[in-house]
Amino acid sequence: MKLDKAIFAQYIKTYPPNTVVFKEGDPGNEMYVIIEGEVEIRKTTSADSAKTLIELKKGDIFGEMALIDQKSRSATAIATKPTKLLCITEEHFDSVLQKNPDFSRKLIKVLSERLRRANTIIKSIMSTNKQNQVLNGLYEFAREQGTATFKGYRINLSQFSDWAAQTLGIPEHEILAIAEALKKRKIIKDSALGEGEIILEIHKHI
Repeated sequence: MKLDKAIFAQYIKTYPPNTVVFKEGDPGNEMYVIIEGEVEIRKTTSADSAKTLIELKKGDIFGEMALIDQKSRSATAIATKPTKLLCITEEHFDSVLQKNPDFSRKLIKVLSERLRRANTIIKSIMSTNKQNQVLNGLYEFAREQGTATFKGYRINLSQFSDWAAQTLGIPEHEILAIAEALKKRKIIKDSALGEGEIILEIHKHI
């Protein structure tokens, strides 16, 4: 994505490591493009804990939904490394879309990917069978974070359990029990690499 840094230099902000960009519940009056550094999006799960939903790097966009729908932030954004962000306010949003086609295409792609992911998750949550929920979650997780091999997608079971507990709302101990049941059905199997790695066979759903 190409942005004219000379034009937008006045809108670039610098954040030291472990600095909060915005907090969950804050008003959403800006969106951001990562020029340098990394940002984590975290969701509060209890009074003293939070889950990392996604890790963003150079070129990624975040904070756009609150700017578009005028609602408060649904999660917290934290700069995990020295980070520079291009901050786009509502006032400049329409102008950026009109004058920068690359940015417009990037934004459309981001929104499309998030909508597709949300649809998959919603279908899984609507299922009354937890085993089907976990299996659908495995397919979704494999697309995003799995490693493709000739035998299927290699997945770290611990990472998946953490992701699924947050995304599907199923306790981690239940997810591990369901994973054992899926092994018996030969839908997944232990990876030869061991260390909590499993293989999900490649189906047409992937």
